[in-house]
Amino acid sequence: MASLRTEVTELATGLGMLGYDNPVEALSQLPSQFIDVTDRVWEQFVRAVDESLHRVDFAGAYRNGQVFLEANHGLRGRPPRLIEWKGSHRSPGHDQLPIDLRVDHVYLISCKYSSKILLNAAPSNLFAANQEVGDWYDHAAPEQHQALYAAVREEVGSNIDLPPFVGDLAKHHRTELKLTLADQQWSPTCAAAYRELAAEVGRVTASQWRKSVATKRQREALLWRLLRIGPAPYYVLGSARDRSLRLLVTTPWDWRRRFEFRDLEMWGEEAGQPIVGWKATVRDHEAAEETCVDGHVEVRWSHGRFAQAPEAKVYLDTPHTQVPGYLHIDDAGSWSGRISGTEIQLPLS
Repeated sequence: MASLRTEVTELATGLGMLGYDNPVEALSQLPSQFIDVTDRVWEQFVRAVDESLHRVDFAGAYRNGQVFLEANHGLRGRPPRLIEWKGSHRSPGHDQLPIDLRVDHVYLISCKYSSKILLNAAPSNLFAANQEVGDWYDHAAPEQHQALYAAVREEVGSNIDLPPFVGDLAKHHRTELKLTLADQQWSPTCAAAYRELAAEVGRVTASQWRKSVATKRQREALLWRLLRIGPAPYYVLGSARDRSLRLLVTTPWDWRRRFEFRDLEMWGEEAGQPIVGWKATVRDHEAAEETCVDGHVEVRWSHGRFAQAPEAKVYLDTPHTQVPGYLHIDDAGSWSGRISGTEIQLPLS
């Protein structure tokens, strides 16, 4: 279920594209251009933007929509006839483009407000080429996983009837554990066991990940996946810290016209939780220099300790505006690249 803040930013971004004279007029009724926005959602949205908690988010998102409406490499002053809102439903399949709005069947918009998360994935899908492995902690660090569980089980004592082995946890066991541990800090014994689990998961995961992308072409494709660079160009309208984000994310085809992939490194980090760092080196032919893009993956339980099998959350540590293939919409009309020593111009308008 999308959070109320997410709904506010996504709908306000679309609303700003419609060319209203002021936000008060924009909020007077549900626009006919909006598709898949129910009356209930609209009423909730209007109430929310009148609250101080959401006013800044609304103003920033509405302004992003206005800029996209006027941008030469956006709508060029033509208000859209159709704005389809994805809402809370999930796209089928793995790692589809992170689209929240589709405008006139053509413009794909990702609304990213104060988020560095690029991708949520099953660890087996990200690190092991979809090899069926079940719980990733059991796969990567079975001894450390069992040791942590045994320490937790010992401390929980008779409060919950738990099986002796972590692999035998049923759904109701996990629910009870989640509730019991929700407001508790790790004890010194459990904290030490968790640190050992985290270190081993990071080390083994990084090693397996490197083996799964043995060739340069595989590593390049993985970088595109991490950066959510896919078969269709799309726009990112949002914010990062104290600045707005208004970017065009290009395709692999476009990317190779300007950039040359050099390498992608992965390593386990000593960070107190299971983390795998990653760093890509890229040659920018237009700037005639090498550049790097950095990130990390957190391998952690979904929805609380022991609540569900771990998931992999991919984070971008490099600012969005410095990522190869992420172009500011004011600068995205054409950009030069070099292929085999020959200058080219790629129109993106």
